[in-house]
Amino acid sequence: MDFELSEEQRTIAETTRRFVEREMPRQQVLQWVRDKVEPPQELFMKLGRMGYYGFLLPEPYSGLEKPDPMGMLAFVEQFAGASAAITTAWGRAAVILAPMVARFGTQAQKDRVLPKVMAGEVFMALGLTEPGSGSDAASLRTSAVRRADGHWVINGEKLYCSQAKSAGFLILAARTDPHAVKQEGISTFLVPDPGSNPAIELTRIETMGLGPVPTFSAHFRDLVLPPDALIGPENKGWQCVLGGLDNERLYHGAIGVGASQAIIDEVVGYVKQRVQFGKPLGKLQSVRHKIVDMQLRTDAARLLVYRGASVLEKTGACHNEASFAKIAGAECYMHCAHAGLHLLGGYGYTVDSGLPMHFQDAKLFEIGGGAMEVQRDIIARGMGL
Repeated sequence: MDFELSEEQRTIAETTRRFVEREMPRQQVLQWVRDKVEPPQELFMKLGRMGYYGFLLPEPYSGLEKPDPMGMLAFVEQFAGASAAITTAWGRAAVILAPMVARFGTQAQKDRVLPKVMAGEVFMALGLTEPGSGSDAASLRTSAVRRADGHWVINGEKLYCSQAKSAGFLILAARTDPHAVKQEGISTFLVPDPGSNPAIELTRIETMGLGPVPTFSAHFRDLVLPPDALIGPENKGWQCVLGGLDNERLYHGAIGVGASQAIIDEVVGYVKQRVQFGKPLGKLQSVRHKIVDMQLRTDAARLLVYRGASVLEKTGACHNEASFAKIAGAECYMHCAHAGLHLLGGYGYTVDSGLPMHFQDAKLFEIGGGAMEVQRDIIARGMGL
């Protein structure tokens, strides 16, 4: 298997690296983390002007002859090195939700959502997890009842609706058939401007990491949506959600790889110039071996992520491969954040080193988008177990 990037994809990686250096210097990113504020929309609009929202979108909107998952990974690896959190703000629209609209939405929905996503003009939010349905997402209870005039009335509660307050669009999963078994009675809906809708009460949830990407609980009290808010067939919303989750798991793996590589690069630079016991730390065998182990995990995770992208490009889906990529990338990120902070010693414990940010962010990727245990169950089923 050849997972080498094409010349164009290498250009994407290099252009992204320069963009990060120019637009997202560490102190600016750390300021957003400290203030717990989203980066300005202009940052994402610049990505839009570069065409970096279209990797997985169809040609009429992206301008690409075909989707480019490997190009997406080339971008994510570089972008995540600056901030895993901010990468999720980009990816929720570009990787998870806009492709869902492109695949299952009506033409009117596509024309309404996709041009704004391509331009980087809007964030997108997902309403899936509930207080009683986390890893078992299909057991959700938020209800959507159709009135005689065809409009839908939504009632219920969602958790972890990241960026719901500032999002241009929320994609909401709700139960439209209360008598159906789990995913068989779920539908998905397009909700514009959720942060300004009086029928949606948003409350910020304080989290350990991902400060620049605020997350909210959302209470829906008689939220009325028009008939054309339905995405895809009624009661078939789980199929819409599943493809988005696979995309999320794949690019979460890429985030883990990119952030891990950035940590390794930071550590290597530090131990080369930090002298202890009469020689650079990098000459100590125990230090060198720890760094080699970090790179070993990262390279292995990268290959699994690339494999997932290759399968997605060839077949349009990557269910099991996405779970492999998710586990490898997330666990690699957690390991490298822990080991990297330790290797940098006192400096690693300072905020300015960037390691506390990574250490706090890394844990999310072992939980969000499907916990490690869920991913292993998916892989086990694929093995016939």
